[in-house]
Amino acid sequence: MKAGRYKEALKIYQWFLPVLELDLHSKLVQYIKLAATKTGIGTEYVRAPRMMLKGAERDSILEVIDEAIRTRPLLPDYLQLKVLENVEGV
Repeated sequence: MKAGRYKEALKIYQWFLPVLELDLHSKLVQYIKLAATKTGIGTEYVRAPRMMLKGAERDSILEVIDEAIRTRPLLPDYLQLKVLENVEGV
């Protein structure tokens, strides 16, 4: 956005939104740990009183995570982007 690349930023946001919405639920810790497991950086184990995800709920969260992984966009080298001055809404 700050570089004025609105269409590209919108596509990235639309891709990421379903994953971001996972943290709106009371089981966000389990969802994050499941996502970490899918990306190879953790385990989905949780300590009590939290419970491991099971059944249809686990399957639906895996669908969100798997879709995000499958469709992950190639991000630009954002550290090298020139930030525009006076960009509205930023």
